[in-house]
Amino acid sequence: MQSLRRGQIILQKCDAAGKRRPVLIVSPAFLNGGTYVTAVPFTSQQLDKRAKLKTCVMFYAGEFGLDEDCVAKTDDVTQYRLLDLRLSDGRIGEVDEAKMNLVSAALSFSLGITN
Repeated sequence: MQSLRRGQIILQKCDAAGKRRPVLIVSPAFLNGGTYVTAVPFTSQQLDKRAKLKTCVMFYAGEFGLDEDCVAKTDDVTQYRLLDLRLSDGRIGEVDEAKMNLVSAALSFSLGITN
């Protein structure tokens, strides 16, 4: 697999709960050549509540290769070791620019970044 790019969705091998959760790469490609990438996890839990939060971005089943309705949790931005991602499976999908702009705005809110 080529170097990971911002906007790609990759499966995590297993999270702390033992689930294979998709994650959205948010770090730019020039930072993704090492051992880690920065990403936000998706969750399908408590969608009604999370869909209304400024820290979450809603994604629908079938969108960008995702199997079910879920949110990207930008308040849980994390560095993931490449060893903990299922890179051999390839990417699930790639988010378009419009959706990445929503994720970027939610990330800015989560991190307290103002322009």
